[in-house]
Amino acid sequence: MTKSELERQLGILGVHPNSYSLGVLKNSDCVCVVHENTQWNIYYVERDRPSLLSSFLQEEEAYDFVLKQFKKWLSK
Repeated sequence: MTKSELERQLGILGVHPNSYSLGVLKNSDCVCVVHENTQWNIYYVERDRPSLLSSFLQEEEAYDFVLKQFKKWLSK
Protein backbone atom coordinates (compact mmCIF):
# COMPACT_ATOMS: atom_id res chain seq x y z
CA MET A 1 0.00 0.00 0.00
CA THR A 2 1.24 3.48 -0.80
CA LYS A 3 1.22 6.48 1.50
CA SER A 4 -1.71 8.09 -0.32
CA GLU A 5 -3.67 4.81 -0.26
CA LEU A 6 -3.13 4.54 3.49
CA GLU A 7 -4.27 8.13 4.05
CA ARG A 8 -7.39 7.46 1.98
CA GLN A 9 -8.19 4.22 3.83
CA LEU A 10 -7.69 5.84 7.23
CA GLY A 11 -10.01 8.64 6.15
CA ILE A 12 -12.67 6.10 5.17
CA LEU A 13 -12.33 4.52 8.61
CA GLY A 14 -12.80 7.93 10.23
CA VAL A 15 -9.31 8.10 11.72
CA HIS A 16 -8.45 11.71 12.56
CA PRO A 17 -5.24 12.96 10.84
CA ASN A 18 -3.81 13.89 14.27
CA SER A 19 -3.90 10.20 15.20
CA TYR A 20 -1.04 9.35 12.85
CA SER A 21 2.09 10.76 11.28
CA LEU A 22 3.74 9.50 8.11
CA GLY A 23 7.35 10.61 8.05
CA VAL A 24 8.16 12.11 11.44
CA LEU A 25 7.72 11.40 15.13
CA LYS A 26 5.11 13.62 16.73
CA ASN A 27 4.99 14.51 20.40
CA SER A 28 1.39 13.52 20.90
CA ASP A 29 -0.68 10.37 21.14
CA CYS A 30 -0.36 8.96 17.65
CA VAL A 31 1.04 6.24 15.43
CA CYS A 32 4.14 7.35 13.53
CA VAL A 33 5.82 5.75 10.53
CA VAL A 34 9.45 6.83 10.28
CA HIS A 35 12.16 5.80 7.82
CA GLU A 36 15.35 5.24 9.83
CA ASN A 37 18.49 3.90 8.19
CA THR A 38 17.26 0.95 6.12
CA GLN A 39 14.02 0.28 8.00
CA TRP A 40 10.52 1.65 8.26
CA ASN A 41 9.72 1.83 11.95
CA ILE A 42 6.25 2.18 13.39
CA TYR A 43 5.99 3.85 16.77
CA TYR A 44 3.10 4.57 19.07
CA VAL A 45 3.80 7.84 20.87
CA GLU A 46 2.06 8.25 24.19
CA ARG A 47 2.82 11.12 26.57
CA ASP A 48 5.72 12.11 24.33
CA ARG A 49 7.37 8.67 24.68
CA PRO A 50 7.68 6.61 21.50
CA SER A 51 7.31 2.83 21.74
CA LEU A 52 8.36 0.73 18.78
CA LEU A 53 5.46 -1.38 17.50
CA SER A 54 7.16 -2.97 14.49
CA SER A 55 9.81 -2.57 11.77
CA PHE A 56 9.80 -3.39 8.08
CA LEU A 57 12.24 -3.23 5.20
CA GLN A 58 9.56 -2.13 2.73
CA GLU A 59 7.54 1.07 3.02
CA GLU A 60 4.41 -0.63 1.69
CA GLU A 61 4.59 -3.31 4.39
CA ALA A 62 4.79 -0.64 7.08
CA TYR A 63 1.68 1.10 5.74
CA ASP A 64 -0.17 -2.24 5.53
CA PHE A 65 0.68 -2.84 9.20
CA VAL A 66 -0.60 0.60 10.22
CA LEU A 67 -3.93 0.04 8.49
CA LYS A 68 -4.33 -3.38 10.11
CA GLN A 69 -3.54 -1.89 13.54
CA PHE A 70 -6.13 0.84 13.21
CA LYS A 71 -8.74 -1.66 12.02
CA LYS A 72 -7.92 -3.86 15.02
CA TRP A 73 -8.14 -0.95 17.48
CA LEU A 74 -11.39 0.34 15.97
CA SER A 75 -13.05 -3.07 16.17
CA LYS A 76 -12.75 -3.16 19.97
